[in-house]
Amino acid sequence: MLRNTFCLAVLGLVLAGCSMMSKKDEWPDDTPTNATAVLETHLVSDGVKGFFPFDGTSKSYTRAAMRRDDSTLKGTGTITRFIVGTTETSRIERLDRKLVWTMDAKEKTYTECPLKGCSGPVAQPAPQEKKSEKQEKPHEPECKVKIANASFTVTPTGQKRSIDSFDTDEYRVAWVITLQDPTARKTVSTLNVDLWTTPMTSSLKEALAVEQTYARTLAAHVAGVTGGSDKTQVVPAEAAKMIEAYVSRMLSPADRAAFLSAGRQMEKIKGYPVLTELSWNMQGDACAEKEGEGSAASGKSSSSDLLSSVTDFFAKKKADDTAKDLAAKPIFSFTSEVKSHKVEPVHDSVFSPPRGYTLANPK
Repeated sequence: MLRNTFCLAVLGLVLAGCSMMSKKDEWPDDTPTNATAVLETHLVSDGVKGFFPFDGTSKSYTRAAMRRDDSTLKGTGTITRFIVGTTETSRIERLDRKLVWTMDAKEKTYTECPLKGCSGPVAQPAPQEKKSEKQEKPHEPECKVKIANASFTVTPTGQKRSIDSFDTDEYRVAWVITLQDPTARKTVSTLNVDLWTTPMTSSLKEALAVEQTYARTLAAHVAGVTGGSDKTQVVPAEAAKMIEAYVSRMLSPADRAAFLSAGRQMEKIKGYPVLTELSWNMQGDACAEKEGEGSAASGKSSSSDLLSSVTDFFAKKKADDTAKDLAAKPIFSFTSEVKSHKVEPVHDSVFSPPRGYTLANPK
């Protein structure tokens, strides 16, 4: 009994010693603090038709000549949580040094590149091979749709709600676009957005001014980068990318550009978006296979050509779900919530790779 007690006491001293050593190794941050615009956002999505749902956070730190973006993404679906798991990424842009650092928290390493990007190794030319006639012709989708008409309505509901530290007002946005294929069959795209905005306070204006200054400075350094905008964006950038990717092969480049641009800026919407709840669906038969025309009969890969379009999805899933059930399920849902957005003092060390990280691409 005494020996066991003695062993436990020794183990406790060892653990305490290790704890003291680890605390000693954690250097205090003695770098100066300076005013920094800090934006923290929470993102949630059910994925596209239930595939790859996620939960994530993003936090940005911005000054006039530097910016840091930290993001965490966690797969929340039965499969996604194992395939994606939890990933953390950090990127620092230093316009004053014309450098970009990208950190790997797991490996405790970072890469260093010029603002315009790292130049990769020179690729050796592959040996020339004879191409068949099929390979020489680029594969094009069998069916393209175009925008037949579109309507965009914004309705202030008069509802008020306190979200985190913001007092907000609700707007309901309904965005309906009719797509038509060459045979005049139609599919209707419906995008509904519940948008909660807060008045532009002096604190928000200060943070946005810092971020716009940075965006303009970045645009002056890197060609092809815009200087940013202070207009209200109805569809968050992350959601817009996923929607555009879904319809990218169904629309021409011009229609694809117009698909979301019509609703990005609306004068009826006042204030700064705090909470955006988005739901998107499509219903119709544009580019759907005709009765009795299967891919085996026609010799064409319709599922590939239609890019898993909604009409193709309806046709393939009738055995498992009714059309009514499918209509009730959005293709894509997305929520973006601003948790905090203000100027606050931040240590200068935030804009450099952490102490103890090693350079992964030494020159």
